[in-house]
Amino acid sequence: MDIEQMLSAHLKQFESAPFLFVGSGFSRRYLGLEDWHGLLRRFASFSEKPYEYYLSSTKDGRPEQIASMLADEFHSFWFQNDVFKESREKSISQVVDRSSPLKIEISNYLADKTYIAGQSSALDAEINALKEVSKNGSIDGIITTNWDTLLEHLFADAGFQKYIGQKELLFSNPKEIAEIYKIHGCCTNPNSLVLTEEDYRHFNDRNPYLAAKLLTIFIEHPVLFIGYSISDENIQSILGSITTCLTNENIEKLQDRLIFLERTKDGETDSFYDAPMVINTTNLPITRIRASSFEPVYKALARYKRKYPVKVMRKMKNQIYDLILNNDPRGQMHAVMDLERDDVDLSEVEFVVGVGITQQLASKGYESISAKELFEGVIFETDLDPEQVVLKTIPQVLQRDGFIPIFKYVADSRIPVNELDEKIRIRLDVDFDYFITQTTRSKGSHIRGYYTTIEHMQKDYPLHMTIEFIPLLGEENINRAELLAFITENFKLIESKEQVIRSNFRKLIRIYDYLENSPRLVR
Repeated sequence: MDIEQMLSAHLKQFESAPFLFVGSGFSRRYLGLEDWHGLLRRFASFSEKPYEYYLSSTKDGRPEQIASMLADEFHSFWFQNDVFKESREKSISQVVDRSSPLKIEISNYLADKTYIAGQSSALDAEINALKEVSKNGSIDGIITTNWDTLLEHLFADAGFQKYIGQKELLFSNPKEIAEIYKIHGCCTNPNSLVLTEEDYRHFNDRNPYLAAKLLTIFIEHPVLFIGYSISDENIQSILGSITTCLTNENIEKLQDRLIFLERTKDGETDSFYDAPMVINTTNLPITRIRASSFEPVYKALARYKRKYPVKVMRKMKNQIYDLILNNDPRGQMHAVMDLERDDVDLSEVEFVVGVGITQQLASKGYESISAKELFEGVIFETDLDPEQVVLKTIPQVLQRDGFIPIFKYVADSRIPVNELDEKIRIRLDVDFDYFITQTTRSKGSHIRGYYTTIEHMQKDYPLHMTIEFIPLLGEENINRAELLAFITENFKLIESKEQVIRSNFRKLIRIYDYLENSPRLVR
């Protein structure tokens, strides 16, 4: 079976480049790392008790529970034993709780792990093919639960930006191009590791927010899972959080986008086939690849070649660009640099395209930002300067449209409410009932008290009615992560030709803005 040809043809149906979702099997394959129990067993050797003591003292031998017990005992050993004297002196400032010493030593162990070429010609071929993926900029990003730095090294030349942990991902502004999301932490930041039972509890508490952040990736990109079993709890949990945000109709949109790569077992032949995956009683359509060598898979990915390096494309998406001041009264753009010339040093490229005609545009441009851009900024975390938006944009837009989201921009600006323009202060002095019209109350009088989630409501009402009735769930019942996922999934409705749908959808964004950001206002 020609896996390379089949996967290449499969990926051609999508307009966007793939994301990789990489698990521990990847590190075991190329770095020879232990599985989770093996890693904990290594550090249990410093204890007076055998690993079996910890294994038998936990419910079902769950490794995160073992890690919690081991971390508690390792704390004392680390501070008292000369084996760790040098490490202690170097890393003492990183100790923030009892689990820190174990995380520090695990991180030190992983930091030294690199791929060693020449030990396996088959693995060398796979790594070389994966380097071509990096060289060609064939993927938009990587999501991983791995702690080691192999992926960063493989994609270093492509200029991939790394986000460590849920917190950094959730509160940053990722561009979904040339990025690595290390959602379980990284050995370069020991305290970021999701290791103990408490760490997993904190991680799972934020899982709905992470799912909302990843939802657009799963909807817009093919996602190739490498190094995971389909039954992996991490994958089951994340996919479960994502599927709860989707209707059956939209789950079908994931058809062909989720691709699981697995190693063949003894006696099996390579295969490429569709199969459902059950998540929370929902049949999720996935494509499965079973292969003895991953080289054809990486070669299929490498066939996707960008015209420009991803590091340049990331800059194009990430920065606000200026034009050289010119005398053209029409403000036409001029080519500043030909990126296809061989003598161009791409590392020196600062600006690629322009968005104005004068050096003063950076300030004056905020007066011409549209209402739609303000709505987008609330949902997609665009690079707008909140202070400029509050002082220049919002007063201008309010003259044309009184129904725009403002809480996020005021909260981010840190400008005290009492120092704002009166038109803005009035719109900040509202409660949740402000967003519900009497007409909606009358039409949906039966909603409140019966429905408690958006998902429940979607089962009984068509999309346009769901959009109108969501506010009737009440402030106490609206889950912000679920609302964000719903808005993200249906964002195109912000420009619906149906005025009522467009108006009600924009109101949902304003409600999300109120719920998420009004508590952060500086009074």
